[in-house]
Amino acid sequence: MLIILLACAHFVFTPGALAFPGFPGKVNSSSINVCADSTLNSAVICVLNKNDLVEVVAEFFEWYKIRLPKSAPSYIKKRFVACVDDIAKDPCRNGRVINSRVNIRLKPDENSSILGKLNKTDPVVIIGQDKGWYKIEPILSSFGWIHKKFVDKLPEPPLPETANPERVN
Repeated sequence: MLIILLACAHFVFTPGALAFPGFPGKVNSSSINVCADSTLNSAVICVLNKNDLVEVVAEFFEWYKIRLPKSAPSYIKKRFVACVDDIAKDPCRNGRVINSRVNIRLKPDENSSILGKLNKTDPVVIIGQDKGWYKIEPILSSFGWIHKKFVDKLPEPPLPETANPERVN
């Protein structure tokens, strides 16, 4: 039994064993939930509709991990953000994180699902406020999950042709 366990661990932790190339996708149905985890019972982050585009970054069984769309709610505690706008400008629209490993959450609540993390000096775009929290645009490193059957893989765009002028001697 130990030999089988070690063999499995070797495969799982071998560099590149879990590499996933990622791809652009298109939602193929309406009213599709993007979940905080790869389970049916996890919190719903947002809803996507037919033809919405997604960026698939990973796969786990029957689920795709996607980068969150701009419509997804995202919150950060105000105390972890310094405003970088002109002081005369109110309300603040652009900020920088002042701590490391700051959680981005689904709702303005410390018990809400974590969607991603930011580090010191990372920028945030502030779109609202709610009881000591900033509502921000989803960050690049925030993700959700969608069932695979609701995403069609889009063809990769062709690589641009490089000029190859004929050589004249």
